[in-house]
Amino acid sequence: MVRETNLIFLGGEDVSSRIEISKKFIKLGYNINIIGTEKEDKFIQNSIDYEQYSFSREFGAFSDIKSILNLRKILKEKEENTIVHAFDTKPTIFLPLASIGLKNIKVSRTITGMGRIFTEDNLKNRLLTKVYNIVQKSIKPRVDFTIFQNDDDAKYFSQHNLSAEDKSKTIKSSGIDLQNFSTEIDKSRVEKLVEELSIDKSQKTFILVSRMVKQKGILTYLKAAKLCYEEGYRYNFLLVGQLDTDESIKLEEIEAYGDFVNYLGRREDIKELLSLSDIFVLPTYYREGVPRVLLEASAMGLGLITTNMPGCKDVVTDEYNGKLMEIENEKDLCSKMIYMAENRDKLEIYQKNAKVKVEEFDLDRVVENYHNVYKKIGV
Repeated sequence: MVRETNLIFLGGEDVSSRIEISKKFIKLGYNINIIGTEKEDKFIQNSIDYEQYSFSREFGAFSDIKSILNLRKILKEKEENTIVHAFDTKPTIFLPLASIGLKNIKVSRTITGMGRIFTEDNLKNRLLTKVYNIVQKSIKPRVDFTIFQNDDDAKYFSQHNLSAEDKSKTIKSSGIDLQNFSTEIDKSRVEKLVEELSIDKSQKTFILVSRMVKQKGILTYLKAAKLCYEEGYRYNFLLVGQLDTDESIKLEEIEAYGDFVNYLGRREDIKELLSLSDIFVLPTYYREGVPRVLLEASAMGLGLITTNMPGCKDVVTDEYNGKLMEIENEKDLCSKMIYMAENRDKLEIYQKNAKVKVEEFDLDRVVENYHNVYKKIGV
């Protein structure tokens, strides 16, 4: 047990993903509070203190200033020696700004990937990158510790002097509670899903779970599925995830591939869907931290296909637990899909190794590393 420490996890619209790690820290004796933009239902169900603040994922000077002031108002009421740990791009920037002059707050943050502006090289993104670097340098003195999820992001911050070397560390991923994936799945529910989705059990099943954002490689997946059909391989292709307002590809674009890919929209039964699948595909060219979906698929023992991008290559080792593919290359993805589906022995090796590799990202390891960071901060 540790002496009582006040710890706040700060995020945005998916801050409920911090519930699992919160429970671990509660067992260690921490007082936990979560701040985000989700409804409070999930937090009440898990007996975790929760507060909402105003936040928009999109850039807007007025809304961003409002978010910072709203957050500052919340933080001013917190007790002395409170650690606030922020996740995701905007919260990790807002937190240092909102806590300027607040001596009761220690600022910790996890850089969960570099995002869209580091994905495509164009004039707009080059300008935004310069702004990003200026902002990061300006808030550097107010950050007590920075955690990176992959070495590529850590290297970028170091090269551009955006974080202090003695106040930063790479801790790969936000962790995954492997115990949640070791429990038995209701086979009757899975069989019902197989029937509902018209899964041909004589064929391999591919699945992609993601927000329907262009940079996640959604169209590459759709086009590759069509190519597989055209070459005579009628595998089952599932696509799962919500349309994401302005960032999303259009529903009509997805429906144009309806003869080849079954689009399911947002689902809550991801574990069951993974259990009926054989191979997980993530053709992203988005600057990820460490994609949680790859860890969940690994924990379920799926073979993996993803790109040689920061975060993704930390999970997938080519020819060990899956295959690395070329960015925005549906032909390359198609060939790797066929290779994995048609080489049963290889696929079984990938699936076995996926379960071994994911142990590196076990939530208990992440908790231990975070705990050591909090002790270093010295509240």
